[in-house]
Amino acid sequence: MPDTVTRPIHRSIMMLVGLPLVVTLTMGHFVSAEDLSVHSAEQVAERAKEAWESGAINPALDILDQGIQDHPHAVLLQKLRGDVLATFRGPREAVQAYEAVLAETPASLDVRWAKWSVLVRWGQGDEAIAELRRMALIDAQNPLLHLRLAQDLRKLDRLEESLESYKEAVALAPDLLGWRLALARARFDVLDYHRAEEDVQDVLHKIPVGSPLELPARNLLSQINGTSIDRGRRFNPVLTRGMTEAQRKEWASIRAEAWRLFSTGHYQEAEPIYQRLLVLNPDDLLANHQLGLTLMQLGRCKEALTVFGKISNLDPSDEDYADTVFRMGQCLTELEQWEDAFVHFQTLYDAAVEFEENNKNVQLPSDTRVLDKTKIARWLDKVRPHVPELAQMTTDEARYRAPSDVPSAPEISPEEALSARAAERFKPQKTLDQRASLMGRDADFSWFRFVIPAGKVVRDDFPTGAHEFIPLNPGDSFPSTQQEIYLVFGLVSASFDAVPLTGRCALEMSEMTGEPHTIAQDRVMTTMNDQSGYFLLTPPKTGWPSGLYHCGLFIGEQTSADTLVDEIRFRIIEPSRSQTKGS
Repeated sequence: MPDTVTRPIHRSIMMLVGLPLVVTLTMGHFVSAEDLSVHSAEQVAERAKEAWESGAINPALDILDQGIQDHPHAVLLQKLRGDVLATFRGPREAVQAYEAVLAETPASLDVRWAKWSVLVRWGQGDEAIAELRRMALIDAQNPLLHLRLAQDLRKLDRLEESLESYKEAVALAPDLLGWRLALARARFDVLDYHRAEEDVQDVLHKIPVGSPLELPARNLLSQINGTSIDRGRRFNPVLTRGMTEAQRKEWASIRAEAWRLFSTGHYQEAEPIYQRLLVLNPDDLLANHQLGLTLMQLGRCKEALTVFGKISNLDPSDEDYADTVFRMGQCLTELEQWEDAFVHFQTLYDAAVEFEENNKNVQLPSDTRVLDKTKIARWLDKVRPHVPELAQMTTDEARYRAPSDVPSAPEISPEEALSARAAERFKPQKTLDQRASLMGRDADFSWFRFVIPAGKVVRDDFPTGAHEFIPLNPGDSFPSTQQEIYLVFGLVSASFDAVPLTGRCALEMSEMTGEPHTIAQDRVMTTMNDQSGYFLLTPPKTGWPSGLYHCGLFIGEQTSADTLVDEIRFRIIEPSRSQTKGS
């Protein structure tokens, strides 16, 4: 049965870890500095471990230093020295110790994982990424390494590099369709909308009916198709990609002045500022529109038409586009280009009539802006005498347009229409499955600063009474004989109160149907000012089944999609393969 006991983070640590508290930092050298050269490296390591586990950190380091001096190529001693330093608030020295080992055995994955763990806890994001890259080259067929690399790169906003790692992960685990959604989101964020849509459509084609992936896949598809204000993290609706920092500063500093002059009618002074704004950023939709209006006020309609003509290529809103068409019609009238002016005004008039007919029985919100059909009609009347034939053709077309054979829908009152729209809004939707709630959307910002799977954990007590949990033997691959797996976490900020946290782990399958079968779970309770903790996962009675494991991390009393705040993955492999990790 999975472990469901709620336990405070600070209790039962000695029983769970098998190591005493790391509190004795200045104990006397109860192990004499006898001639250790007569002992083998393994014997030196055992003596150092005894000292370390009794809380005598300095004596343990002294034993190791002497042993390394006598056995300079003993990788075992160098690794152990790094582990001791990692629990002794000496991250720089720990990293140096691990690097000394890697100089001798660069393909040692267990040492690289240990070094990476220290770098992550130390807050050295770029160096941790570099270490993950080295591990991905050594253990190239491990999909979890590429997935973690992709996720960590996203946290540093290195989206283009992250996309490449997502591709590697999905290529190694093509049946995990949830990963394909994460890849689609990564493409979306670098504005590769076409391939992002292809990925989502492929997921929708392959998932069974009722799959928990269906809702997040359709949500992501609607974002890709432009129904959301989210257009991807690399999307910038105003600033041009090629602008330098100095140009951005200049653009921002003069934009407000241009608007001030424009809004107070100082068009002559505003015009050169708007011209400069568009030199700095040609894609500034608002600056283009206001420059066009400024040129109109200065009687330079020919130049204004050129500026207005660019706006349609800047993805304007319907309101901005309609106003631009109207202003172009006015300029064309000023230039006595009657036919073009008539076409512009007639287009707007037809749109206004169509909108009026479609919303005849609908009560629109009070702040809805609509085309002024009466105002447009006045401009048509002004232009129509100059294009009698074109005007007559338009009138005849409207008069002789064949009526629709489809009977019109019965009219309903505005109250009934509003009631129907409200009822539609409150129709229940399918509940989002907790396994899929982080898939297909941006989940980069977590409650946890890090979550590290490990074979052991130790607690370091500070003189202030605070403590830190430190992972030992970290990695993402464990043998099926592993007795305990720890998910050691650090919080983004200290716990403000007693908060329950739950970790639930299940095998990650290609088809997500039905309720997930939880294989291991644990629940902990943070106390005030806690900044770290761990989940303890024990195997079922029959042992760990081999495969990839997905662990959902939840905050609060309930475990649901609403309380899921992060996720972590590890894998269980046969003992013969676990040597790849070196744990």
